[in-house]
Amino acid sequence: MRANEFRAWFFSGRDGEAAAVVMRVDGERVVVEATDGTVRESEPLTTVMMSEPFDHAPRLITLRSGGTLEVEEEGGRLARALARAGVAVSPVVQLRRWWPAVLVALAGLIALVSLAYLKGLPLAAHWVADRLPAGIEGRLGDQMLVALDRHYLGPSQFDAEWRERLARRFADAATKAAPGVPYRLEFRATSEESINAFALPGGVVIVLDGLVRFAGDEAAVLGVLGHELGHVAYRHSTRQVLQSVGVGMLAGMLWGDFSGTAASVPLVLGVLKYSRGFEREADDFAIAFLRANEISIEPFYDVLVRLVEREERRGIATLPDFISTHPSLAERIEHVFKALDE
Repeated sequence: MRANEFRAWFFSGRDGEAAAVVMRVDGERVVVEATDGTVRESEPLTTVMMSEPFDHAPRLITLRSGGTLEVEEEGGRLARALARAGVAVSPVVQLRRWWPAVLVALAGLIALVSLAYLKGLPLAAHWVADRLPAGIEGRLGDQMLVALDRHYLGPSQFDAEWRERLARRFADAATKAAPGVPYRLEFRATSEESINAFALPGGVVIVLDGLVRFAGDEAAVLGVLGHELGHVAYRHSTRQVLQSVGVGMLAGMLWGDFSGTAASVPLVLGVLKYSRGFEREADDFAIAFLRANEISIEPFYDVLVRLVEREERRGIATLPDFISTHPSLAERIEHVFKALDE
């Protein structure tokens, strides 16, 4: 086969079958011939579109007629034939062959992704959360609660009278400290007696029996619920969900597989990073919530101290802050203690 001739596969664009052809660079034209020598296509080089050359991938040439040629580079023979015909190598290909330019492009990509991850995603999630219709946000929270009830949570073991009394007291305090913040208080329990309370999108605040028993004091429980109301007021749960989805999409663009392990790693890191700031805001909200209702901050502070002591007994208090989903309890205690001291 001559230097300007190349074996190729031709896709006409009218059906899915590929035909074996010979492509020839003839002066300033691309000529496509069938195996019997019949000319099927002939177009000027200036009217065709060519993909960038790669060492181990075929070259795609799109003709004006709508057909596509798939041509093997064969050690750069096609590139040399095109160069002889006057087809210049694009600046992108030239830069790709120059390793300093590759390093600069890689550094720029890393900087761009980092900026999007650290600044762009939180801002975008905040913007979307503030404009998300309440109905959609509420349905999201309800669906999450249904899933939790199905796999993790059970009904509260406290009697209805006690739950109603705490709910009324919290409602009165919320009306005074945060009027206009919609929420719905739900009581649940777990088989492991988990010590926790959390907020879901749409204002669903869940308090577990284990936390109530651990706190022991109604004022302490109100402090924790004030903290969760802070998450609701700042729409932290919705923003965190949106940020997690955004990080997953960003990872999917980089690795090409949204379900792969590589994509899940930055997804988890995104949740860890953003939760720290959210927890600090919620702690500040809880302090203001308690002060507005003339409730002592000390029971809330005491709960945090006893949680640290519990972690120390269980041997999990030495985890460094950067792998904790929230600011360390010691960090939060110091923050609340400053407010208590004031």
